[in-house]
Amino acid sequence: MSLYQCEVCGCLENTALAPSMVFTHKWFDWTGIEERKGKKVCSACGPSKYSDGSPTEYGVWHGRFDRKFLPMGMFKTNKEGNLEHIETGSTDICQYEIKDGVSEKQPE
Repeated sequence: MSLYQCEVCGCLENTALAPSMVFTHKWFDWTGIEERKGKKVCSACGPSKYSDGSPTEYGVWHGRFDRKFLPMGMFKTNKEGNLEHIETGSTDICQYEIKDGVSEKQPE
């Protein structure tokens, strides 16, 4: 499964665990989170209701792996389906992880 960066909170997410694809926006009730509609979102940032009002499994972190936050907009999904740092091409995301609000990557 492919990995991607949530466009709302910046965390690492897996396409199999969240409503990540933009085309699914019609299936959900985006009331109160309209600014997220059409974005790649993680399970925690996803809508908690379907358009018919029934609950989704989203709106909370899925807990299948630890939630890792990365600097916003600095990563893309590469051809292998992994996250890649846009500037360096590095797939070692751990060096960029934000812990307690501070990025591990030191300025060069």
